[in-house]
Amino acid sequence: MFDVAVPRTIVNPPLVDLFLNPLLGVRRVSLHGGANIFEPAGPATSLYFIHRGQVRLYQVGPDGTMQLLDILGPNEWFGIDALAGAANHVGRAITVGASIISEVPVDRFFALLQQQPRAVTELIRSLATRLRNAREESGRLIFDDCLGRLLKTLLRFSHSPAATPSGNSVCLRITHLQLAQAVGVARETVSLTLKDLRDQNVIRTGRNQITFDPPAVEQFLQQRLLKTAPQV
Repeated sequence: MFDVAVPRTIVNPPLVDLFLNPLLGVRRVSLHGGANIFEPAGPATSLYFIHRGQVRLYQVGPDGTMQLLDILGPNEWFGIDALAGAANHVGRAITVGASIISEVPVDRFFALLQQQPRAVTELIRSLATRLRNAREESGRLIFDDCLGRLLKTLLRFSHSPAATPSGNSVCLRITHLQLAQAVGVARETVSLTLKDLRDQNVIRTGRNQITFDPPAVEQFLQQRLLKTAPQV
């Protein structure tokens, strides 16, 4: 089903305003949780903007294995394959819970973007940030062990729409499998590592959720790095 426009009540950044511009002529589609927005090898002709809900982006390998790349929420966009001019998607985008998404044809987006210099600047910064984050993630696969990658992943996702405040902590709603897909190890390895962190009172776990204090996790990580740093 399609929804009418949601009333705007706040001042948005230029790039968000661009996606909300009625001149794009897009409609907003309501999707149930677990819906595939696009699949690998599907035509990459559109960008996507999240009005409500949550979307998780996955990289898909030749053997069908998936790596969780990002967790996005309202006022965030995705569909970088179309922006890069690729013919097809190489990943998968899946909704978490009921979501409202706009599909924006990339040619309309570029046409309107030419008239919005502030949005161009914001888009460049957004792409540069994503490139920097991708380089950091690839570096972790080489330089960090499983525990280090897991701790950094928890910290990264603590700022995502999958995390909600819980007292002085955050409650991250994610499965062991999804964490394993983000870290790049087997689910069993993540489960054992989480158990070890729970035994050390670094985290608390429940059904498909992990509760922790991000500053405490950051401190635990830094102390661990000091212990493992080579002596000079």
